[in-house]
Amino acid sequence: MLDHPHVLTTTVKAEEEGVMVKDIVYGRLELSRGLLRRMKRGGGVYLNGQRDYLTRRVTAGDTIQIVFFDEKTTMKPQDIPFDIVYEDEYLLIINKDAGMPVHPTGAYQEGTLANAIAYYWRKIGLNTKVRLVHRIDKDTSGLILVAKEPFTLQRLLQQLSRQELVREYLAIVEGEMTSQQGVLTMAIGRSMDHGVKRAVKEGGKEARTVYKVLRASPKATLLRARLESGRTHQIRVHFADLGHPVLGDPLYSEALPGIPGQALHAWRLEFVHPRTEQRHVVTSPIPKEMLNLWRKSWKEQ
Repeated sequence: MLDHPHVLTTTVKAEEEGVMVKDIVYGRLELSRGLLRRMKRGGGVYLNGQRDYLTRRVTAGDTIQIVFFDEKTTMKPQDIPFDIVYEDEYLLIINKDAGMPVHPTGAYQEGTLANAIAYYWRKIGLNTKVRLVHRIDKDTSGLILVAKEPFTLQRLLQQLSRQELVREYLAIVEGEMTSQQGVLTMAIGRSMDHGVKRAVKEGGKEARTVYKVLRASPKATLLRARLESGRTHQIRVHFADLGHPVLGDPLYSEALPGIPGQALHAWRLEFVHPRTEQRHVVTSPIPKEMLNLWRKSWKEQ
């Protein structure tokens, strides 16, 4: 059991001599108390191979192992293919097609990426929850990061909250943007006239989008946008408010033939792997439908 991927192993450092196990667990390892509570359902803390207490004092060189509780998924498994960009025993990165919901909602109870992941977990013998680190809209394509075990999820969520997990998008917006780069900080809240729609509004939640124009024509602009917050429809709302809605967006502009959703693609992720502490940069090329749309817009200038 103690060499399972759901086990976190660390060695007590010289400067930690004499402290309690909990000082290392809550300090250097930054484990949340909620995660430790869930761990007690079927996991535990081991000191030098023996199950022990968080209040035990340690000696330099001791081995601490934390066995996490393996929560089983309640998601209905469905055999739906998806594109795996990267995988190891701790995490999975998927390149999602536009048109696929990420997780069940009121409108989509089945046929989601989460259902597909639950099936894949069963296929590879992993009996655990579907842990999505972040999400993208149904009609947005691109990269999604999935954790296979609780510690990896917690660390990636910490990186996300500290803006250390970089999420960049490629977008084609309507019209020619005059500013080559900028930071959009308009607050976002629910629209008063639509249950799903969001809008820039006073008193909304803080939102921050950093962008850089890559190419521009009178009809359309190709740009790169980085999220520094994670509000619903953030990029779509920010650029629509500027008068440059994302092309093909059925909610903030109008749908276009030839593309399955809005011209928005989550193309780049950058993060530090929670287990190996190695920096990862993963990219996904622009979908052919978006590329064709851009070429068409460029020719029509």
